[in-house]
Order: sequence, then structure tokens, then C-alpha cells
Amino acid sequence: MSISRSRFRVRLNNADLSRMSSLLIKILILLGVAAAAVFVLFQLGSSAASFTFEFREDVIDLNILNTVRREANVGNLSDVNLDELSTRELLLTMHSHIDNANTMCNRKIRMGYTGDGGWEICDDPDVRPRVPCIIYSFGISYDFSFDDDAAKLYGCHVYSFDPSMRREKDFYDRSSHVHFYKIGLSGTTYVNQDNKWLLMTFRDIREKLGHTNTTVDIVKMDIESSEWEALPEMVASGELRRVKQLLLEYHLVDQTRDYLLPRLKAIQAVESVGFQKFYVHKNHACTVSSVFPVTRTRCYEVHYLKR
Repeated sequence: MSISRSRFRVRLNNADLSRMSSLLIKILILLGVAAAAVFVLFQLGSSAASFTFEFREDVIDLNILNTVRREANVGNLSDVNLDELSTRELLLTMHSHIDNANTMCNRKIRMGYTGDGGWEICDDPDVRPRVPCIIYSFGISYDFSFDDDAAKLYGCHVYSFDPSMRREKDFYDRSSHVHFYKIGLSGTTYVNQDNKWLLMTFRDIREKLGHTNTTVDIVKMDIESSEWEALPEMVASGELRRVKQLLLEYHLVDQTRDYLLPRLKAIQAVESVGFQKFYVHKNHACTVSSVFPVTRTRCYEVHYLKR
């Protein structure tokens, strides 16, 4: 009886050891996977950290600004090979370039509200609107202050566009010189099936209004990121060459390479047809971003002219 019990205990111990060995191997495998995951996360964190700047209140670090000066392009982008820039260089260039003017307008006159909704027109003799003149205003959101002032003070016919204004008729004359259309600007002409908005290219809008061979004195655009679709078509079609002043808000919602590169190329295309920035302004209504060494905005109001 005692021998049988001893053999039974040995068999139990062997089974226990086998299970413990199997469990130990599984634990070691899990620890290896966890270590690999930590390493990957550390590498990703190190990569992400390259796009931020660490500040200590008690330390002066002149290298931060030197990095911006070295890696951010503020001049004309026409001759810059954007494909060769790193993601950080693209990010720093985006927030530096559209925040700096590169030409002079001796007299700016603000049309519309002094806050959000107003825009600056360059009133220098070689680019100011003169009767008969045409202004396109994309993105109204029930604020016609810019359109009304420009029509009243310059005597231009202002064509106002916004597909989101559901309370408005598809077309009506707000006054003898301000004309509203429930149309949006985009890179292609189609009806958005989600909201039933009619979106058209700049070329198709000009053709619809009979302005195909007519100079447009000013184009104002505040169209909530749709500028990135519209601008390449405006340049490729050649229609932007018939515009004297371009006032638009750039909206930035991401900082990845795939996001930044095509948008910087769109800005590059605008400059390639001769536009220069005479005034820039940060829209404080937008959420700020801290990826730059100092606080930035996600919405830049950029005013271009072409001489």
C-alpha cells in the first residue's frame, strides 16, 4: 500500500512539473512579445517626439529657433522640391510659410467686420478693383458683411456662394450688386449625395455666370478645408491666372506627411502663377496647435495679390 502511494505521488509530481514547464514557456513567450511591443512603442514615441519641442521655463534654448530657421521655408515655394523635405520640415514650413507675407501692399482696406468675417483688400492703384469689377465670395454662413461693403465701396458686382445656407433660395439678388447662389466650390462638379449640395469647379462657375473670358478682381474663399480640393483645379484649368487678388483661409487638421505634402503643393501651385502674400492673419477662433515651438492656429487667413 505504501509503495502504491509513493508511485502515485511521483506521477503527480511529474504531471505538475510538466504543467509548470508549459506555463513557464508561455510566460516567457508573453514577456518576449511584451518587450517587443514596448520597443516598438518607444521607437514610435521617439519619432513623434521629433515633431515637438520641449520647453523648460528655467532654460534658454536658442537651438529651437535655429531649427525653425534652418528647416522651415518662408520664401516662395515655386523652386522648392517638397518631395525631398522630411515630415518635420514639411510641418515647420507649413506653419512658417503661410504665416509670413512676402510682398508689400501700401494701403489695405478691411471690408466687413473687424473680427471674423472681415477681409483685407489691397487698394494699391495697380491691383485695386475698378468699375466694372467682379468679386467672387465663397463661404458666407449668413455673414454678408464683406460682400456688402465691397459692393458699396468699390461698386463691384459681388457673387456670393454657399451651399450650406438652407434657409436661402437657390438664387436671389440681395441687392443690385450682391447676387447669391446656393453653390459650393470644389475640385469637381457634382451633387453631394449626403447633404444634396451642388458643388462646382471654379471654371464651371465662371462659365455658368458668363465670366469665362472676364477678369475676376477678387476671389474670397472660406470654405472649411474644401480649398484643398478647389485650388489644384483652379490652377490646372488656368482660371486662377485671371484673378487679381485671392483672399482665403487655409484650414489645417493633421500633421502627417500624407496630409501636409499635397497641401503644400497646392500652395506652391498658387504661387507658381504669380501670387504673393501681402497680408496674413491667424484666426483665433480655430483650435490652436502646439506642434510648433510657439502657439499656432489651425486656420490662417492669407491674402494674395498678383501684379
